[in-house]
Amino acid sequence: MALWRQQVRAVMRVRFLKLKHDGKFLRSILLFFGMFMLPMLMFFTGFHLWYGANSWEITASSYFFPTEEKILNKSTNLLIVNDTGSQIEDFIAALKTQNIIPEITLEKNITSIPLYNGAIKVSLEGKSYRFTIMCSAEPTNCFPVLVNILSNTFLRLFNSTARIRIWSEPFHSAQNLEVRSNIFFTSFIYMLILAAGLPPHFAVSSMEDHKLQIRAQLRLAELFPSAYWCGQALVDVPLFWTL
Repeated sequence: MALWRQQVRAVMRVRFLKLKHDGKFLRSILLFFGMFMLPMLMFFTGFHLWYGANSWEITASSYFFPTEEKILNKSTNLLIVNDTGSQIEDFIAALKTQNIIPEITLEKNITSIPLYNGAIKVSLEGKSYRFTIMCSAEPTNCFPVLVNILSNTFLRLFNSTARIRIWSEPFHSAQNLEVRSNIFFTSFIYMLILAAGLPPHFAVSSMEDHKLQIRAQLRLAELFPSAYWCGQALVDVPLFWTL
């Protein structure tokens, strides 16, 4: 067994040095990988860019801005309907930290809501505050924006420096998940084809040894056949799975 282990280590070393200095093997592997991986790399890069272009962060500034900037981007002030019967300075101050200039009204019957992108009604029921969000029909994603504004306002009221951010990802749907699953399955099949194409590159070296009768000469030198194949496999198998 000691001799067998020594022979396995010797074959491993010879195999490793041969692969290291065999330019033909390295060139064939690089060419093979280039032919298979370049299209996949281009496909995934294009998909990533396409997906990133269809995903954007939704900010309150896109809907509610100070009055002087209304005309530039069709933003409006955020309407705050105070139905509490008292002052809500803390709530207004927390809103202003988000670069939102609110417009406060005490009217209970809101008839001017279409003039604003959205509104938040603050009322008092017993000892609890109730918040109602209202949106105009035109702005897209108005409701998640108002919920996000409320959430960040509560964080400020509790003296938290954290900030919740939201993104619009219209392609995150069941259909998109199905597309992603199909892409993954196709890529998996593609990688299996790639893996099936690698063994011939390793077999070429063994074929050359056979042509030169190297294995026969090693057997005459009392090399165990199992030591020869195990030594080769201990280099080729890890390299194959690494690739």
